[in-house]
Amino acid sequence: MPHHRRPMTGLSALAATALACAGVAWAGTASAQSDVTVFAGGKLDVADSAYAGATIGLPGSVDSKGLALRGAVFTGTYDYRSGPAEIDADFTGAQAELVYRFGNGPTWGSVGVGYRYVDTDLSPADPGNRRDGGQGEMIVSTDGGHVSGPWRFDWYGSYGFRLDDYDALVSLTHQAGSSGRLRVGMEVAAEGDTNYNAYHVGPMAGFKLDDRSEAQVSAGFSDGDNRDSQAYLRLGFYRSF
Repeated sequence: MPHHRRPMTGLSALAATALACAGVAWAGTASAQSDVTVFAGGKLDVADSAYAGATIGLPGSVDSKGLALRGAVFTGTYDYRSGPAEIDADFTGAQAELVYRFGNGPTWGSVGVGYRYVDTDLSPADPGNRRDGGQGEMIVSTDGGHVSGPWRFDWYGSYGFRLDDYDALVSLTHQAGSSGRLRVGMEVAAEGDTNYNAYHVGPMAGFKLDDRSEAQVSAGFSDGDNRDSQAYLRLGFYRSF
């Protein structure tokens, strides 16, 4: 079987999405004022990808707790070698989840179930790639965080049942300065399925723009099965209304 430098297909991008959503709890009163959050971001790695989406609390939810709908769209491109051929790939997709959120600080989190669809176009065609064309699967996920003094821990994880693909990300940051607007630390992420495993590790920073929004950036080292190591760059942003 030829090796495919398979992309994130939205998984790592959505890990960043969930981490950005978890950041709403850190925004303090913004969560209590409304229950809508929009987010966007992207990543440069083996694949280049971008995403955007929103989390909307359902009627009856209070202070960002209870049931909510989370949806996102994503797109990207990558290339890989299959035998003598160089394959160019473009992918687009969407994900929708019903999530149950608990806690509002110092510990918060959510668990979710939903559906993800990704359409991958390969040029030239590569019938040996099982991700060619449209692929849909049921997924489960969890995300959350905990604050203890100046320290903050965040997590995200998801699993897709059809492709047996997983994605996980954790970060540990420390408040920098007296303003409380900057936190810095490290993040580690892993992803894979039955055919491959990959990970990245690097420093990250969260910049609290105001009580309703935060920007995130992480850059570091990326490696995986049967591919060269390289640098990565991840960007994320959220705003609540």
